[in-house]
Amino acid sequence: MKIRTFFAVLLCKLARGLLRLLRRGGTAFPGRVALKVYPQVLGVLSRGVRVILVTGTNGKTTSSRMIEQAFADAGLNYFANRSGANLISGITAEFAMHSTLTGRPKCQFAVIECDEAASKTVLKYLKPEVIVATNVFRDQLDRYGEIDHTQDVIAEALRRSGKTALVYNADDPLCASIAARVDNPGLPFGIDEPTGLEADRISDSRFCARCNAPLDYEYVHYGQLGAYRCPECGWRRPELAFAAVNVTLTCGGFEFDVEDRRGSEVVRHHVRTRYSGLYMVYNVMAALAGCLVAGGDATRFQEVLDAYEPASGRGKTFSLDGGYQAVSMLAKNPTGFNRMIAQVRAEQGRYLALFLNDNDADGHDVSWIWDIDLERLRNLPDLRCVFVGGTRREDMAVRVKYAELPGAIELIDGVEDALALVEAGEKLHVVANYTAFPPVVAELERLERDWRAPVSATSSGVSHLERPGTSGPATTLDRPLRIVHLYPDALNLYGDGGNIASLSKRCEWRGIPCRVDQVLMGQELDLADADVVLLGGGADRDQLAVANELRGQTDKLAAYVADGGVLLAICGGYQLLGHYYMMGDQRVEGLHVLDLETTAGDTRLIGNVAVDSPVCDAPIVGFENHAGRTHLASGEKPLGRALVHGSGNNGEDGGEGVLHAGVIGTYLHGPILPKNPGVTDWLIAAALRRRGLDVELAPLGDELETLAHDVALKIAEKDRR
Repeated sequence: MKIRTFFAVLLCKLARGLLRLLRRGGTAFPGRVALKVYPQVLGVLSRGVRVILVTGTNGKTTSSRMIEQAFADAGLNYFANRSGANLISGITAEFAMHSTLTGRPKCQFAVIECDEAASKTVLKYLKPEVIVATNVFRDQLDRYGEIDHTQDVIAEALRRSGKTALVYNADDPLCASIAARVDNPGLPFGIDEPTGLEADRISDSRFCARCNAPLDYEYVHYGQLGAYRCPECGWRRPELAFAAVNVTLTCGGFEFDVEDRRGSEVVRHHVRTRYSGLYMVYNVMAALAGCLVAGGDATRFQEVLDAYEPASGRGKTFSLDGGYQAVSMLAKNPTGFNRMIAQVRAEQGRYLALFLNDNDADGHDVSWIWDIDLERLRNLPDLRCVFVGGTRREDMAVRVKYAELPGAIELIDGVEDALALVEAGEKLHVVANYTAFPPVVAELERLERDWRAPVSATSSGVSHLERPGTSGPATTLDRPLRIVHLYPDALNLYGDGGNIASLSKRCEWRGIPCRVDQVLMGQELDLADADVVLLGGGADRDQLAVANELRGQTDKLAAYVADGGVLLAICGGYQLLGHYYMMGDQRVEGLHVLDLETTAGDTRLIGNVAVDSPVCDAPIVGFENHAGRTHLASGEKPLGRALVHGSGNNGEDGGEGVLHAGVIGTYLHGPILPKNPGVTDWLIAAALRRRGLDVELAPLGDELETLAHDVALKIAEKDRR
């Protein structure tokens, strides 16, 4: 073991030195070298090191850097994986670099940021003193899987480190449910009062971890974070060991008190943060609680916050020639983007740039952008322009179009393209997802050094888009088309809000009166005058709750379909229409509306898909991510034939989805309708025909939709090759 440790550390150090000599960064490769020599080397190198490990979906980098700053201010001998290499290879490399060749640690403490999906592997060997869990949100479904899987991974990792104290965000029921499943000492933190700020339209789960009933909330901060209680079994937010109270938004950020309630007497610490997003309150709470549990001193924590600078350009304001400013913001999922949007609103932003990539590290599925609350920017009176860039800029442009924001939409290649159209002295807010962010920061750093403001900058107007307006004569109806969205509070996994937006806006732009009704969990299902029904997909727990909800009202849905009702069912909703589907090893009884069944597969079918369908002329494009294998009975016909090998209903017969009278069932999301306006129009036309109106739908300006469609088609064709 000593010899293997020696060579593992030696080769890791040599690999790191070689990379530096070649002026190449990265810690993953040296770590992989060390693990190749000795797969268990992390367990050896971490002995004798007091480790604080931070994991979760959002905020782990910020919280880690704050803890690191606190250690530095306290004069502690520590190291951290500051480079952000948060998988086992990068973490192993950091331990090797801070060890002697014999494996003896050079530092007493380590502050380690760990990817939530990697925690299962890392905690096989690393036994932290404290684990800080920031939150659990939907993130890169094609990489991480559903939220239930992320919870399972973290819980299993904790069981392997039973003496580790778990400091967790109790306002997040998903974090609290992890704590309830393990025997680790738990120390919950949260905000113990309503803040009066806007809650998000979408949450990632608001169901009880014990009985799966919908949770009741006294108040919601954002996402699913807030004060919750189950009305059925009584499970509720745990009593807080660390509580933020007196939370006040100031012109410079937030001020609040942190109450340490662990002892017989409450100890209060007043803190201020320069950053205005409520997420920063949680980041501060996570860092402070983690430090206190590790034995740190809170009396100097304000100095930590004053000295803290976001990592890698996050939240940094760049000052450019001519009085221009640009602030760089990282957001890689709906919740993160919504926090940035809140900041743009607070600062009354006039110019906004959104960069969206779909590289491996980002996740290839971009459906989540339709769960961003972009509509909250509609009331910014001086919003002049929204710039969109990145590998999937066309998708983001469509999202902006349907949000109907004021100002122009410009397709750009980089930040400089945007700045050339920004008025002198103005600020540009730049929001980018994971792999788009480093190039954005690098470009801004270059522009801060070298850029010279143009003598005058005037917007060239809207790129590839004419503002939608009424097209053709208004359609006279005795009542508006009624679009019914079933259980958006539970089935919100694949951006179904985009499907609703596509249906309603394409009606509105044509002068077809319509209204959207939501049927929420616990409400009576009324389809008597429904014209179009949407049944989306959700995480396993949420999908099961909807199945139980609908099972007592199956007759209403079956009657609607039998009467020629128009219905779009996505992924889990599509499976639910059949006789049964499999949730792991559990058989879940379906609604028996369509003659199909869904068995379990050994692997997931994941990727971009294109489908030839009689519904529209252009191939239908979208993204699939499912383990189920759906098989149609002989009396049912598929929506179309998948052009990509190994995809579709089951990866065997080449069929994708189902087309049954007015019903479209499909695994395709993205969401399906905004990039496939022909499918939207088929649904609208079918609904009008059912009302006795055989009208020809007026054409709309679909330039952006077509661009987004063609990009997705090229990706699918490339994957096919």
